[in-house]
Amino acid sequence: MARVTDSNLKQDSHHKGGADQPTGATIEEIKLSLLRPAGYAPEAGNTRVLPDEADLGLTSIIRALDIDGRHSRTVSAVLGELNSDPVVISYRQDVLYELLRLPGIVQQFSLALPNLTELAMVGRTKQWGETQPLPQVVGRLAELEIYVNCVEGLWSALGSYQGTASNSSTGLLGLRSGLQRVRNESVYQGLAAELPRLRASLREASSITLGINLDAQLRPESATIVSVNQERFSGKGTLLQRLLGDRAAAEAQRSSRNLYPANDNRPNTPEHELFRELDRILEKVARPVAETLARYTKVSSAWLAALGPEIAFYLGAVRLVKEMDQAGLALCRPAIEPAAENAGKASGLYSLDLALRLKGLKRQAEVVPNEVEFSASSHIFIVTGPNSGGKTTYTRAVGQAQVLFQAGLPVPATAARFSPVDAIFTHFAREERAEASGGRLAQELKSLSNLFRQASCNSLILLNEPLTGTDHISARSLGKDLLAGLKLLGARAIFVTHLHELLEDTALDIASGGGIVSLVAVASAPVENGSAFNPTYKIIPGLPRALANAAELARQHGLSLPQITRTLRERGLITPEE
Repeated sequence: MARVTDSNLKQDSHHKGGADQPTGATIEEIKLSLLRPAGYAPEAGNTRVLPDEADLGLTSIIRALDIDGRHSRTVSAVLGELNSDPVVISYRQDVLYELLRLPGIVQQFSLALPNLTELAMVGRTKQWGETQPLPQVVGRLAELEIYVNCVEGLWSALGSYQGTASNSSTGLLGLRSGLQRVRNESVYQGLAAELPRLRASLREASSITLGINLDAQLRPESATIVSVNQERFSGKGTLLQRLLGDRAAAEAQRSSRNLYPANDNRPNTPEHELFRELDRILEKVARPVAETLARYTKVSSAWLAALGPEIAFYLGAVRLVKEMDQAGLALCRPAIEPAAENAGKASGLYSLDLALRLKGLKRQAEVVPNEVEFSASSHIFIVTGPNSGGKTTYTRAVGQAQVLFQAGLPVPATAARFSPVDAIFTHFAREERAEASGGRLAQELKSLSNLFRQASCNSLILLNEPLTGTDHISARSLGKDLLAGLKLLGARAIFVTHLHELLEDTALDIASGGGIVSLVAVASAPVENGSAFNPTYKIIPGLPRALANAAELARQHGLSLPQITRTLRERGLITPEE
């Protein structure tokens, strides 16, 4: 393996002035991110409870945000981070909405992304040391070429970007400033100017001509290196002409036989003197390149390669917004409210996961929007209604919107405002695991118990059919305590259940605005008076049909709680304050 020694480089560079050239020490200090403002690191605290992808239906959303099928981990990490800092959320929103406003930048970013992805791969070159193997010299040259191409490609996108008084992105302006700083460095300018010459130097070794002596029986006896050529050898002339045309074929040295590819399964061990001589020749070819590259050892491409996954994330988001717009489905920029307000309001909210799955079936028109409004007096939703009525989809839609909001992305709604949460806890009914001890109820109770050990008043809790592992009476008793605990916790929560009796247990809270709200999945009667009801997938405030009928009958007889209270006051049996 050819190696270019550092001692030779130092001697040569001393005479050529190479040691006195700038090394670009300032370039490696650049730290830019389109996901976080300067000084904002990823929030380690929120990784304690990762949003459950299966419960929330995030898999299809992650797939839709993965622009090229190579960045699903990045998308999953950004969503799973559940960033709760309003500054970071706003920073990301500004980047995305500027990209949506300026499709020219998006186009240039799309062209730059393959180079950024490749830069991350070739940029793993080992530290430049005392000796440089020939592959490392060639690899470093390739890295610097891609680096310059990426800088110039991104500059083409952002060189003229200034923002406006009403629309601007600190992230894009910061990236533009960083690129300008790099391009103004004398070391970068020298590198960009010298790269074509360095590549041309390596192209001088495109092929080797060997001379082989034969013995009397025409067997190979000895071999020597005749020349190092700039042209490559080709296979049969007719094939080359058919593939490349006569002019391109004439530029290659033609063989009478097909080329034999190298065997990748065998290591190229230079034990033969012929190969050692070849190493020495190639070392001479690589030495001038290595001499020049030694002056750029501190030029780091890591800062730029790190931007690749971030740019891919935004390109995926832009594509998703456009696809939903073409499908007639809204995605809006949610307003950011303080965490202390525990706000969660959305108009026309729908499940993005469902919309994406229906998109493949060309049935997006079937998506049904709903309203969501949490407040201090209504932070717990008890959702009841018939099976397959949209309760689970509604619950997932709320969780998806919160995750997307905190990732700095638009939410599937016509208008929305949210407070960040510190964690999202989900509990969806699942089949009993064979390896678990204690049965299904024990699994559920353990999960719910952990919830109260970890959740805070700033969490979001989504419970879909809990307590299904026990009988009806026990579930009602446990559910009553669970709701009381959620009320004490003060977190936003959705409790999907078929236990209508829980609404009777919490009737006083519902009537007095004590934090619990009853929502019901609406079902309409069929056209012909049958016994079944058709789901509308609308979730509205109200009581299940049986309870609603009973409540209406009680109201007609003056037996609703407000009516009873008014009657007792009129009789003087209670004070006006009671």
